[in-house]
Amino acid sequence: MNKFLNLIAVLAAALSISACRTTVQKPVKVDYQMEYTVGDVTFEMVKIPAGHYTMGLSADNRRKVTNGIPHEVALDGFVISAKPVSQALWTAVMGSNPSSVQNPDAPVDMVSWVDAVKFLGKLNKATGKIFILPTEAQWEYAQRVQNGKVFTSVAEWCLDSYDAVPDGATSDEYFKPMELAVNPEGPADKDGKVVRTLLERMEVDCHTSKAKVGFRLAQLTDDVLTDAVLGPIEGTTIDREKIDASDAKPEVFTVGGVTFKMVKVKGGTFKMGYTSADAPYMNFNYPDNEVPAHQVTLDDFEIGETEVTVALWNAVMGSVPYLNDLDEPQKPVGNVSWYNCQTFISRLNALTGRKFRLPTEAEWEYSARGGQKSRHYGFSGSNDYDAMWFLDNAKSKSHNVKTLKANELGLFDMSGNVWEWCYDRAGEYSEDAQTGPTGATEGGTRILRGGSCASRWDACRITNRSYMPAKNIKGTFGLRLAL
Repeated sequence: MNKFLNLIAVLAAALSISACRTTVQKPVKVDYQMEYTVGDVTFEMVKIPAGHYTMGLSADNRRKVTNGIPHEVALDGFVISAKPVSQALWTAVMGSNPSSVQNPDAPVDMVSWVDAVKFLGKLNKATGKIFILPTEAQWEYAQRVQNGKVFTSVAEWCLDSYDAVPDGATSDEYFKPMELAVNPEGPADKDGKVVRTLLERMEVDCHTSKAKVGFRLAQLTDDVLTDAVLGPIEGTTIDREKIDASDAKPEVFTVGGVTFKMVKVKGGTFKMGYTSADAPYMNFNYPDNEVPAHQVTLDDFEIGETEVTVALWNAVMGSVPYLNDLDEPQKPVGNVSWYNCQTFISRLNALTGRKFRLPTEAEWEYSARGGQKSRHYGFSGSNDYDAMWFLDNAKSKSHNVKTLKANELGLFDMSGNVWEWCYDRAGEYSEDAQTGPTGATEGGTRILRGGSCASRWDACRITNRSYMPAKNIKGTFGLRLAL
């Protein structure tokens, strides 16, 4: 259990309240159920599994939460009440009903954050269970997992104190959006608390009661994030399959009626980074992050024949991100963050029983070069600008995969069309020879490779490197799978 769980996971039968601060006691064990009856009032809980999501954005990456900063959050599992606390339940516990419009089936309102915590203390004593206010991260995640089904007409108190960007500070400095927040607990206690609706977060004093502001109940479960789950999300571990590329026949997969191929790549040793032998006729100034060229050795692996398409993303996720069109299923999916890719891959692995992942940067470059069949082109499979979709010929619009020539390995669109997220954290090259490198060990930026339909030609070169915060989304950010 981490600091978050020690703080809020379990409320003892009594909570002490002082200046909108709560002192909580660690429970002996997790104890919850899916339905409760207090007096003659019954209420249900909804189970939310451990997982991660981009907090501060709508599920389709289209809209930003007002006063929120998009950042990635991972949470242990919990249960949350299917509806806000009703007036009937409040009355059963507290003995009176303060609501602005009396209706026993409607959510209670005109209760402050302090009132809600007092209610929890009495409810915990009456039931022998441990209820808490949901954190803001839990509240938003529940809405996301339930596709808005738990949304109601009232705004709702959260446990957290309100955080805002201080004067003179940037949002990145304060919210640290490039870092994965695990079970976030909000800032130090203060009187201003978070009140949430689906697309707005507000600060309300903890002693203030308002019409149409209520609250919901939460309890922790034993579905705790493990290192095995957090590792891929945080990018600290990479779970590989042992691949034998001696049989060059691609593997073919079908998910939800969508078929895709994984090309087997024979491992080997190559020079990674820019060298004078890489398309010497090209006239440009190569960036410092492409040198020094260094020797890299890789084992056999597999890589997607194409970028992940809109059709495949929809087959796995059940929907597509904003700016993607289901009427164009063979276009590469875009507008996805590195973290979105991890969610997609996790679900794909659950469907297939395999260990799909993002390619490492070294695997990506080796594949783009053509592996052991490389002819040392400047772009993937060609020195011809028109052999890739880039700014001049694509006019910033992505095109169906496999419409241009494949490279030496039979891989399409590794130069242009959409940028492709790699597994690695961004880091500088060194002259040292490496075997199976996986990037820097720290940092919140991740590598993107290949350029896009909106890029100049030089960004589409095989050795060009770009990087962005892992939570960033853009219409031209996509992915290619590896095994």
